[in-house]
Amino acid sequence: MPPKRPDPQFSEPAARTPALKPGTLLLNGRYRLYECQGQQTWLSGAFEASWLAQDAQRGGAMVRICEFVLPDKDAIVRQSILRTATMALHAISRHAHVPTLLDVFNDHERSFFVFEYGEGESLLARMRRTGRVFTEQEVVECCLQVTRVLEFLVQQSPPLVHGLIRPENILVGRNNSHYVLFNFSVMLGGGATQFVAGVPRLHLSPYTAPEFARGTIDVRSDIYALMATAYFLLTSSVPVRSNGGMVPVRQLNSSITPQFEAILMKGLSSGKGLRPDMTQRFQHPSELRQALLTMNIISGTLAPEHERTQARDKNAARTIPASQPVSSKTDTLVENHPILQKLASDLTIDEPKLLLPRPEDLPPMVKSNDLQNAMLCLVSLLLCLLLVIVMGRGLV
Repeated sequence: MPPKRPDPQFSEPAARTPALKPGTLLLNGRYRLYECQGQQTWLSGAFEASWLAQDAQRGGAMVRICEFVLPDKDAIVRQSILRTATMALHAISRHAHVPTLLDVFNDHERSFFVFEYGEGESLLARMRRTGRVFTEQEVVECCLQVTRVLEFLVQQSPPLVHGLIRPENILVGRNNSHYVLFNFSVMLGGGATQFVAGVPRLHLSPYTAPEFARGTIDVRSDIYALMATAYFLLTSSVPVRSNGGMVPVRQLNSSITPQFEAILMKGLSSGKGLRPDMTQRFQHPSELRQALLTMNIISGTLAPEHERTQARDKNAARTIPASQPVSSKTDTLVENHPILQKLASDLTIDEPKLLLPRPEDLPPMVKSNDLQNAMLCLVSLLLCLLLVIVMGRGLV
């Protein structure tokens, strides 16, 4: 069964655009909206909402759909945002801990991004179902896998920010060891930060970094949100700053080690997680990952790194089959969906340039008898040697 609707404290204010209702059919009846799981409202009436839906062409299989609404703006601006978001979200689909982008289309005067559903349940749903917090070991493993995704996002050109990291947007697989980061912000994927800067704090999730409303957004904002999520998973308390600080995590859960508390909360020791000042946090996902691995070596509670790497390699097969290169996957997606063809129509994709000529471009080789040529060279060499000896004796 799909996870339950998030609590009101995690929901966002309604947008001015008329809301879609469960049961709405999209793309000529192919997709049926099932349940809205959350909405993020931006400026000027822009918003994006996360839906569970059914795909009729897949036998009613569940998919995740992001409903994306932009206010009436210049068509070129809208086209640029949609094209950039489509290409960015598709590029990161190859990562084993990110859902694959399946479809993009326009309907009901808005855009929809369709992603694979993925097996498992969100971290928030897991806590509701079990009635308990996560163990430190589980949270550290989750953070290690998510930092892998954040490292991958930083490597994109330009770097990509998730923007909506929170417990309901991280999926834990049925084996309890594979975590998937989903529900990426289409707005940030499209680089449209002009709709984000200035958003009132009340319109943002409590897991969102303080600087987000100012429009200063980069991977450090995602790191803050990941640490805030870890705080909630360990304590079941939303990380809210009061009187200049937060309640130390070990006051809420005494089983947490001092090392992990230090990583979560800079103000207590040397940790760099939940600091309001961006410059005092971890500056790169690799720094956070190294701190977690160092803590892992000291405690010895988690599986060795090479075991996790092997597991990731096995899971990577679901996004890019060995027989299908990434470029082929991109071409197939563009060919199958008219909206992608339109979005990519003005993109120039250069063919790879070879440093050497192709084999078929080389001139044909001249047929020759290599053995015969070798014998002639040897005989010539012997004759020259003999001539030198005769001339040398004559001189004597």
